[in-house]
Amino acid sequence: MRGRALPTTVAVAAVLLCAAAGALAAWVAPRLPEPEPTAIGALYAVASAATGALLVRLRPRNVIGWLLVLCGLLQAVSVGTGAYGGYGVDVADPPWPGARWVAQAGSMTWLPSLVLPATVLVAFYPSGRLPARWWRWPVLATAAGLCVVTVGASLSQETYNDIASGPAPLELPRTWWTTAVLVAAVVALGAGVLTIWVATVVRMVRARPPERQELAWLVCVVLPLMVVVFVVPAPGWVVVPVALMVPGAILVGVVRYRLLGIVVSRALVYGALTAVVVGLYLAVAAVAAAGLGRTLSPVTGAVLAALLAVALGPARSRLQAAADRFVYGRRRDPVTAVTELGDRVARADEAGLLPAVLGTVATALRAPDARVLRPGEPGPGDGVVAVPLRVGGRDVGTLCVAERAPGEPFTAGDRRLLAALAPQVAAVVRALELTRSLERERDRVLTATHAERDRIRRDLHDGLGPSLAGVGLGVQAVQAMLGERADPATRALLARMREEVDGAVGEVRRILDGLRPAPLDDVGFVAAVQRHAEALAPSVPVRVTAEPLPPLPPDVETAAYRIAQEALTNVARHSGARRAEVGLRARDGRLEVAVVDDGAGFPPEDGDARPAGVGLSSMRTRARAVGGELTVTSGPGGTRVVAGLPLGAER
Repeated sequence: MRGRALPTTVAVAAVLLCAAAGALAAWVAPRLPEPEPTAIGALYAVASAATGALLVRLRPRNVIGWLLVLCGLLQAVSVGTGAYGGYGVDVADPPWPGARWVAQAGSMTWLPSLVLPATVLVAFYPSGRLPARWWRWPVLATAAGLCVVTVGASLSQETYNDIASGPAPLELPRTWWTTAVLVAAVVALGAGVLTIWVATVVRMVRARPPERQELAWLVCVVLPLMVVVFVVPAPGWVVVPVALMVPGAILVGVVRYRLLGIVVSRALVYGALTAVVVGLYLAVAAVAAAGLGRTLSPVTGAVLAALLAVALGPARSRLQAAADRFVYGRRRDPVTAVTELGDRVARADEAGLLPAVLGTVATALRAPDARVLRPGEPGPGDGVVAVPLRVGGRDVGTLCVAERAPGEPFTAGDRRLLAALAPQVAAVVRALELTRSLERERDRVLTATHAERDRIRRDLHDGLGPSLAGVGLGVQAVQAMLGERADPATRALLARMREEVDGAVGEVRRILDGLRPAPLDDVGFVAAVQRHAEALAPSVPVRVTAEPLPPLPPDVETAAYRIAQEALTNVARHSGARRAEVGLRARDGRLEVAVVDDGAGFPPEDGDARPAGVGLSSMRTRARAVGGELTVTSGPGGTRVVAGLPLGAER
């Protein structure tokens, strides 16, 4: 602890110096002939130095904290010397001591305060060490080039004129060697920056979580900063707010990804963010009030400043809400959290429904994990908040949410939010439970239906069918035995019995034929057709092509399967084809089943395109029974059987 005292003292002193520079700039700004908006620069200085001081306090030997403190001090020097030099030269009477030299000395220190976070800090982030030894060269080139460019730019009359009036105390002579040195510095700076950035992108791609996320946060922040500093120069009121996101990204790494193993109290982070929001609000209001006060009467300026402060109130409230949401989640807005949960439930598919719901709960509470324990499972351990899930007076499980960090229990607001989310989670868990029960019951009923249908098929095919056939043969034998000796009444009775038996046999066959094929329930329509085609492979190879099909009505599905089955059987038995193809597709509200072969074909009957045959007649009857039609085209090059069966309203 003693080893941290001196570094912490130095870092805190740097924060106080930044605050003092900001206070001086705020006092001087309204009194300058051309006031400049220095409040945002001072805020950036304080934010960077404060974030660096926090890291120095927690990890004194880490370079990242000291780099942030240095960036804050450089920006504070720019703000403070600009205010001292500008007022001391142009306004103060007599002029302040050394004002001209102070104005020139800090005129360009804002440049390294913005470039260092986007280059050198990126190279050391997030471990505080360079990834490899060769990284020293681009870092040194960037640092050296930046120092020379900063000093060279500050020793010019043009830069001095931006701060104060009159001749600059010291001006760099424009000779060939000074120009060469500046050009070399610019080249070194550009090469170092480019190398660091290319290597950082490669490192980010190769990194593993959470280092990849930490790098991604910083890269997404410093990229706009690089653009507004080097590519598209922007005014200070644009550059500095972009630079403010750098300490913000590092705070995200600390809070969300435990950067360097640091666990910071969320109350401390929330307090810091609140102070930043309030400070930004007061700074903007103060700058606006100062500007209005110079152009209007005191009363009017005060009234307009008050109105402006009221107008900025909603923006401050939104920023405050964003800070609260970043640190604590949705604890103050349970309605929005429940709405987001409902949206996730509406968008997620059934397989990912429960993970999506639990992810939403964890995000809303900024918790590392959330899960559901089924009734009877062992209870959660320490550091986990358990909430019973009940629906209709029935326990459906326990929602377990892990605490954000060891020793950081949920607050009363967090528990209220969890209580508001628990019923929604319970409803989802119960719905999934009922879905699984329904699926199990459906499988049981389907299995029983298959077994009963198979039993009926066996009984009819192996029992009643042969028995009726035997009775028919017996009647036929009696008729043959009696012959002409039977009287007319006996012959009529036997003929009628034979007709009845033949009709009963036909009825049994019709019942067997009308039973829904088992493969349709076992594997589905397309797979059933594929299975039948594979069974015919020894006789003729059959290729099945199927487009995505909508849900088929049961009778249409049965008719289509029977038609394809009968057509393929005819191909194997009668066509002599070398290959065949089955096409299944839905078009214009109709299911199209096409069976094509390259066999010998057959001539149409009496010039009609409908050839004779029991199989073809059966297929045509099946198609018409469901409101469809069957088209058969045959010739020496093969046969094409196409069935068009309606899928919906036209049936």
